[in-house]
Amino acid sequence: MAGPGQFASFAAVTLFLIRHATAGVRDVRDPNDAERPLDDTGRAQAAAIASLLGGEPIELVQSSAALRCRQTVEPLASRLGLPVDPAPELFEGTATSRSIAFVRSFTGRNAVLCSHGDIIPDVLRSLEIGGSRLDGRGCAKGSIWRLDNTTERIETATYLGPVDLIV
Repeated sequence: MAGPGQFASFAAVTLFLIRHATAGVRDVRDPNDAERPLDDTGRAQAAAIASLLGGEPIELVQSSAALRCRQTVEPLASRLGLPVDPAPELFEGTATSRSIAFVRSFTGRNAVLCSHGDIIPDVLRSLEIGGSRLDGRGCAKGSIWRLDNTTERIETATYLGPVDLIV
């Protein structure tokens, strides 16, 4: 598992694709699932993400409108003095083509995107089919994918598992 400063040596432009932290149990019958907040573990994960990425030259933070996504990146955005901008392209159930086009629209920018467990694997599969090399596998809650975002063709994506133990 990586610790603070893990990404400090990277000179490439970086896009951090974050799966929201833990937020209790989903109830598919609940029409207010988008307002489900982080649980205690999720809040610890959000704090760890802020500590881990707080020194990165991040220019913007975008998130699904789901409360659990916003809460995951709010500590980081606050540390960086940035707002958390809503991005419908990162919300659950969004078409893969729309999400991947959105991810690719950040070419040459250091950014954080927070999304869900259905969006992130689809985006990564699309990148891999397009020739990107994936280092690692997974999409656990509170995990981070570091994408080399220097060019439109993202060359590499590196997985960092859940950061709930990194503090």
